[in-house]
Amino acid sequence: MADSETRATQDAREAGVDSVLLIDGDNDPHFPPDFPITPRTVVRVFVRTGAKMPRGLEKRLAELPHCVAVVSPKGGANAADFVMSLHAGILHATLPMHIPFMMVTHDKSLAVMAQELQRVGRRAELWTSHPERGGRRSAPAASRTPSARPASRGRGRGRRQPVKPSPEPVRTPAAAPMAQGRGVSEVAAAYAARLSRIKDPPSRLKTLLNDIKNRAAASGFSAEDILAELKNSRVLSVDEHGRVVLSGR
Repeated sequence: MADSETRATQDAREAGVDSVLLIDGDNDPHFPPDFPITPRTVVRVFVRTGAKMPRGLEKRLAELPHCVAVVSPKGGANAADFVMSLHAGILHATLPMHIPFMMVTHDKSLAVMAQELQRVGRRAELWTSHPERGGRRSAPAASRTPSARPASRGRGRGRRQPVKPSPEPVRTPAAAPMAQGRGVSEVAAAYAARLSRIKDPPSRLKTLLNDIKNRAAASGFSAEDILAELKNSRVLSVDEHGRVVLSGR
């Protein structure tokens, strides 16, 4: 299974990937309504042994050249979760860091995947169609896609059933870029403030540069310039082994 995924990923990378969408087909088989899907989107739908891709997703994703249904080789309550985590790791290791990941699941334990990808500098979001159960984002895909069906009429009375409006989606702040038009010292200060708030800041030079590049891309300054300003301001230091040491920690 890993070999076939590597080949599929290689083909997608050569075609020019622009985003990755991973869907837990057993747990939350829906499509994020505001996710910009293109023919260059890599899509993986994970299902349990003996299951097929849900019909609604198959209809929505059928024309995409890089869409694959991944069936767990063995059964078990968490089999699809483990396979989804494995494929997320393979794709992360083989695709460039600027490519964003979107993961669709209502399994709270899989939030660790998004958090780990964010920690190492990857843009990653988690979405669920069950906001009433504590989901991070809202509105099931069926309510906003062209394949959605109108509310059915009640038999014999001819009255349309009321449709509840879907709440607006709420994005996680993982990859919010820093504002343009500021000097390098202001951009560095904003990034330093972020470092002071997060629990696990980057501890290696390469990871730190990737994180700076991802979050300060809109500032117009290079990651190296911002790092130099952070060093000059004594916010952090980097030792001869590439380890990042934050002041006061």
